[in-house]
Amino acid sequence: MAARRRSALQAATFLTLARPVFRAVDFHASYSAAYRARRHGGDWSEHAEHLRELDLRRRALQSEMAALQATHGAACAECRGGCCTEERFRDSIVDRVLRDRSQPNPAPRSLRSKTREEHTDYPPLRDPAATLSAPPDYCPNCTPEGCTLPAEDRPIQCLAYHCKASVEPLSAEECEAGIRALKGLMSVMIETAALPRRAARA
Repeated sequence: MAARRRSALQAATFLTLARPVFRAVDFHASYSAAYRARRHGGDWSEHAEHLRELDLRRRALQSEMAALQATHGAACAECRGGCCTEERFRDSIVDRVLRDRSQPNPAPRSLRSKTREEHTDYPPLRDPAATLSAPPDYCPNCTPEGCTLPAEDRPIQCLAYHCKASVEPLSAEECEAGIRALKGLMSVMIETAALPRRAARA
């Protein structure tokens, strides 16, 4: 059966979630997680089991978002990764603790620039070979052949963000799948940020 054409409402919903709503959730989760960790103790290892469950959800949801690239990949290739260039606060404390509970960087958000890197080096978010091959003004994982990281290892922001050009070719089913995945990712971020406070109340 042929895919249904997405409606203007679906596209608007997708874009609203992927841009202003996601940015607000990302900012809130990043800074509240860092604040609560400082206030209630910065050891995330005590939340290891819950973080493992959240990370499994994150990985599955990011794979769902990545599946949309089969349709919108041409739009990203045409602009040559414009939204991946320059120094940006790519990864947050939420990204880091989901991947590595013992991670050394407590900053709410970190730059991912080849020439002006502020966070501590740690895998898997940094790869020396990728850093060397990336153009000077790109994220160190962004190369002319695309991102060097598997979809599930990228910062959430890198898969959540969409523009009009990337949403335009999506079908109704793809829009619905993207909306569900975006909502799921934002839920993971909010739950992760709340862990230190929940532990303090226990």
